[in-house]
Amino acid sequence: MTPATLPPLARALSRFIPAADRQAIVGDLLEDAGWRGLRGGRLTLSLCASCGAIAAGLAVDGARAALTPPPAGELAAGLAVESGHLLRGLTARAFVARAVMFGAGVTLLAYGVELLVAVLMAAGGLR
Repeated sequence: MTPATLPPLARALSRFIPAADRQAIVGDLLEDAGWRGLRGGRLTLSLCASCGAIAAGLAVDGARAALTPPPAGELAAGLAVESGHLLRGLTARAFVARAVMFGAGVTLLAYGVELLVAVLMAAGGLR
């Protein structure tokens, strides 16, 4: 059996696998099914379950990658490269105002973290 002659339900589920990977994945699934001697309804059920699980896993992985913030190193590198645009054409007064606002933001963030840790430790009876 080739990927083109898949059972209709397995073919429909395989459409949820990205096109770039579909041929290799379905080929591996068919090869595995051949080694296990699956035929008829068991083959269809196995292919449907495998294609569905792989498609769901790839969809979850793609969603997680889209929602996960970039690592701190990449973020810092991006800020270092792009920060030059932020400081161009600034007067001394505007630069000082931005520096003070940044310092105040970092201070408030550190205070918020300290407060959160203190509350959690008090709730846990550790303090």
